Amino acid sequence: MIQEIKEWTAACWHCLSAKAGPEVRAPLMSIKTSYPFEIVGLDYLSIGCPGEQYPCILVITDLFSKYSFAVPTKDQSASTTARALYTSMIQIFGCPERILTDRGGAFESALMGELCQLYGCQKSRTTAYHPQGNGACERFNQTLLKLLSSISETDQAQWHSKLPALLQAYNNTVHSTTGLTPHYVVFGRHARLPMDWTLGLRPTTQSQTLQGWAHQHNKTLSQVYQLVKEQSQKRQGRDATRYNRRATSVPLLPGERVLLRNFRRRAKGKLAPRWLPEPFVVVRQLRDGHPVYVVKPEGKEAPTRTLHRNNIRPCPLTVEHDAGGERRCRGFRKRRCHAYTAADPSKSCRWRRASARRRRTDTHINS
Repeated sequence: MIQEIKEWTAACWHCLSAKAGPEVRAPLMSIKTSYPFEIVGLDYLSIGCPGEQYPCILVITDLFSKYSFAVPTKDQSASTTARALYTSMIQIFGCPERILTDRGGAFESALMGELCQLYGCQKSRTTAYHPQGNGACERFNQTLLKLLSSISETDQAQWHSKLPALLQAYNNTVHSTTGLTPHYVVFGRHARLPMDWTLGLRPTTQSQTLQGWAHQHNKTLSQVYQLVKEQSQKRQGRDATRYNRRATSVPLLPGERVLLRNFRRRAKGKLAPRWLPEPFVVVRQLRDGHPVYVVKPEGKEAPTRTLHRNNIRPCPLTVEHDAGGERRCRGFRKRRCHAYTAADPSKSCRWRRASARRRRTDTHINS
């Protein structure tokens, strides 16, 4: 009796899509970089109401040195994004090898694609509803918001005029990951700040030729890059060890039936189902060792979707479609269940069940 109740409850599609289910937590994956501006992350930070002069900030962060830019913008259009990226970074430091963004319309536009193609830059994007894929920008967004919040109330309306000074303070502060300031990692020397003049600090000067200075500077940069790589690997290792203590996800196989997280649940209210009310099928794993999968709707000719493992859960039901568009669960004895159909969730459906003994008997007779 208890087992039948458990099976009956597990076969209810409405219950399955409404419950949170077991926690899915894929192992942490880290991005490896070797030198400044190899990989640069882009993201938009909404800072105010649309009626303000600059309601948005385009955030640009170098994943190796943590050197960051912040450009106030009037909108998030493709032309504004491309112009801000070109004038604030590419014209000064050159184009990076790879640009990492989310799936925002401005970043996925044809104009951004042409800009990357012009400089031979690779464009990559995170999976949908997984901001952790661009964690460097997300972390800098938090720091930038704290810095902007520290501005006095009298200057809050003109926060964009204080932004360059805040960026200078951030880029000349020792980063907890690298143990160095972002400015020193990029330029191989410390920036001269007003505090140096106040304290009477003078840079150490040595009489040497241009060739000697260039040789010494390249040597310093090589040592800095090696130190940053070692420090970053140690930090990534500690973060992965702490995060993976609660890792619970199991790799998915091609052809496995899964459910996708309902990302529109927040807009529909707290009573909306947590998972989409239709099964998907795993097509392939995007890359070996990475918890990213390509899925498609089961039994439909529809575009595929690429999602992180944290937003996917295995589907324990076997659902089939009959001529009336009704979804049924086969393999169990016939029982009435919660009302649900493919066309209208308010209509009723019936889940069919068969006992394990009946299935074994049918298999024996057919053999």
